Amino acid sequence: MTPPAAHTDTGLVAFLEPDQLVADTRRRVPPARLRRRARAALWALRVFVLLLSVMVIYTFISQLT
Repeated sequence: MTPPAAHTDTGLVAFLEPDQLVADTRRRVPPARLRRRARAALWALRVFVLLLSVMVIYTFISQLT
């Protein structure tokens, strides 16, 4: 008996046996090939998040005193 076709990955996971799920999650996925502009945007986003985190931590500590 074959399971009905799943339209999403979460639906597909519901039909996997536990050992199949473990084997599937251990499979390595190669990194996506992105253009230079997309990689630059992701690095800019990382820097922005780090700066914003520093600002939030600084504000939190300065309000404690």
